[in-house]
Amino acid sequence: MNNNRNNEDKVAQINKVIDHYFATNTDKDWIPAKDIMSDLINADVFVKDQKKGLPLRKILRALDNEDNLKAIPRVHPERAEAATYWYFLREGATFPENENISTVSKKDVAKAKRESTDEFYIINLCDEVLKEEASRKHTFAWLFGDMHKKGKTRTLLPVAAFYKDANLVIEFAERKNKTEAQLAKLEQLTTSGITRGQQIEKYNHRRKEMIAKKDINFVTIDYALFETDNKGKLKRNTTEDIALLKKILKNYIK
Repeated sequence: MNNNRNNEDKVAQINKVIDHYFATNTDKDWIPAKDIMSDLINADVFVKDQKKGLPLRKILRALDNEDNLKAIPRVHPERAEAATYWYFLREGATFPENENISTVSKKDVAKAKRESTDEFYIINLCDEVLKEEASRKHTFAWLFGDMHKKGKTRTLLPVAAFYKDANLVIEFAERKNKTEAQLAKLEQLTTSGITRGQQIEKYNHRRKEMIAKKDINFVTIDYALFETDNKGKLKRNTTEDIALLKKILKNYIK
């Protein structure tokens, strides 16, 4: 009860700060939510900022989840595929649809792109089948690539997914339907003096060998086992794909 009351008081304070901002900045019709954090801190609404407006975003997200954004009348959400970006508008103002506003960071774009891949989709299903969340792009302290050019450092080799409870590593077989650009990249020489394609084969072998020595289970999933479209992308028939994964992972299902 007290927590709800505190949140209501904080929302009321936020509204006062927003109104004061537009009253004193008559040339502004809108402002990104993160840019008003200093005013909110000065007004003792928040003690400090975190991650460019996180304390404020938490409140906005909570109101959004409750379908109660009307509690802050000036708020304007810009919803993108990767995230929601928050703004405050002057009363009666319209958010500029064609304005060149940078709402999506490179990090968010990369995250959205990564989460749209077939690999990410299959690991999501593996999480469901194994009832465990994978550590994606997991690295082990004992699994290295070759020495770098100066011969002093080496990069840890990631695996696609590691399931600690199942003691299982999942990797994916290389796709066979590569584009000309991808094939050309495989012919490029690495600092080790071998082609990129040869290095991939070498590292794949090293992963299997080192993981076996550590008594960790290892499964390679081949995209070719799943139904694909004419471009080689998975059709993503979730029911059929889960049934297939249950067969592949039957020895590790709880």
